Amino acid sequence: MEDVNKIMPFNSPLEMGLRLLFLFKNTEKNGLDLQRLIYYNYLLVHTSDVSDLSNAPKSLHPNLPDRSGEILISRKIIENGIKLLLSKGLICIEYAKTGIKYKRNDETKPFLEYFESKYSKELDKNANWVCKTFDKMQDEKLNDFMTKNLGKWGSEFSIDYRVMGDENA
Repeated sequence: MEDVNKIMPFNSPLEMGLRLLFLFKNTEKNGLDLQRLIYYNYLLVHTSDVSDLSNAPKSLHPNLPDRSGEILISRKIIENGIKLLLSKGLICIEYAKTGIKYKRNDETKPFLEYFESKYSKELDKNANWVCKTFDKMQDEKLNDFMTKNLGKWGSEFSIDYRVMGDENA
């Protein structure tokens, strides 16, 4: 039986939803679809993976081995984070011929003004960089960029292990 009193603050819909709010606050696009949110979420916390692009800020999360796998497991958590944000009226949804887009609303920015921690300030700075850097990319080009680079991000550890003589890496 699941413990309903168990609180999981990390990798939860709440944590994901809060990160997404900073992306919604900073984007100039007229809504973000689920796939772009998945990519942006990864880029938001691992900005140094793309340090060769326009002075990327420091990553918020550590550069763990195989971190690119986060993209595969984040979809469901992001979907649940979006549901949470929608249920609280912090974002809105738009159904269009091109698909479903999620957008900030009048409550998004005022809600985020309550966050004053160093982490939230860094999150806002990184979200601003991600949006300024990638908003102008067409979906296909962003998908190509991510697909081309995901195999590299986190694999530097595997190379280090092989050099050091670990046969199992």
